[in-house]
Amino acid sequence: MEVKELLQRYADGERNFFEIKIIDTNLREVNLSGANLRKANFRGSNFSGANLRGADLSEANLRLALLHSADLSGANLRNANLRDTTFDYAHLEGIILESADLRNASLSEADLSHANLEGANLRNAFLFSAGLFNANLKNADLRGVNMMESVLKGANFERANLDGAFYEGEI
Repeated sequence: MEVKELLQRYADGERNFFEIKIIDTNLREVNLSGANLRKANFRGSNFSGANLRGADLSEANLRLALLHSADLSGANLRNANLRDTTFDYAHLEGIILESADLRNASLSEADLSHANLEGANLRNAFLFSAGLFNANLKNADLRGVNMMESVLKGANFERANLDGAFYEGEI
């Protein structure tokens, strides 16, 4: 499917785009809030400034995607491939990232307040100055993660692997 067709169908009220494949494409500032994008393949696509609030991107492939300043508040990315993805300055409040692969992802200054990252793989991710207020990181793999200057108040790190993680302040 082409981007133009996707956006027209969305504008016409369609919300089910299960297993859609649009890779290495410019989707800057698109509005796909509430869309069913489960198992979609958006590998390498640019979603900078996009509105994906409440979207279902579970099991989606967003590897190498750019989501700079995107709004994914309340979105479901359970079991998604987010390896090497950039979420810098993104709005991720209440996002579901349970069991997601976020290895080497950049979440610098992202707001992950109340996010569910249970069992997520964040190995070597960059969370510099990220907001993890009341985030659930239970059983998460945080080896080598940089959380310097991040807000960790109320975050749940129960059984998380923090070997080699960089952070300051109280957890």
